[in-house]
Amino acid sequence: MTTDERTPITRTTGPRLAKGLAVVLGVMIVGAVIAIMNWDNMISSPPQSSKLKPKFDLSNPTSGHGSPVASTPATSTAEAPAAARPQADVTLSILVGSSTQGNPDYEPDELTVTKGNTILVENADLMPHSVTNGAGASDANSGKLFDTSIINGGEFKVLETTNVDAGSHPYYCTVHPYMTGTLVVQ
Repeated sequence: MTTDERTPITRTTGPRLAKGLAVVLGVMIVGAVIAIMNWDNMISSPPQSSKLKPKFDLSNPTSGHGSPVASTPATSTAEAPAAARPQADVTLSILVGSSTQGNPDYEPDELTVTKGNTILVENADLMPHSVTNGAGASDANSGKLFDTSIINGGEFKVLETTNVDAGSHPYYCTVHPYMTGTLVVQ
């Protein structure tokens, strides 16, 4: 406000504004210099992005301490030794980044097995996921044919198809329902 049209209120002065901008620019330059000088170190050991860090490399079965769990339809109870990787007839992978809607999620999207096959479900993502039969949580038969329950990042579980009838069975992730796939049992 002004008391006189000829005398506006000055919120800051030119020199004061210049000093403020110089301080901001100086801090940005110092930060950039530090980042450039440490670039190689930052690339070789980036900061941890999540506490749900994979416990082993899924491509190397001898590299860590996953927690494999055998699973029968609708249950997931028997634990195998931490370093053991169970044998399975086929593998279903939950891909890195699948928790972001629109990213590829299950590999393959349509998995074909013979009745009685075992499926090794590997979670390569950092987030927890599941493989649960049904078209979604509102499906009355959700989880009644097969359900891995929660698989933490870097871990795996085994699904049995002995009690799953032949046909095409949709499945989804209970944590991220937009993640969907199809299990075809022959």
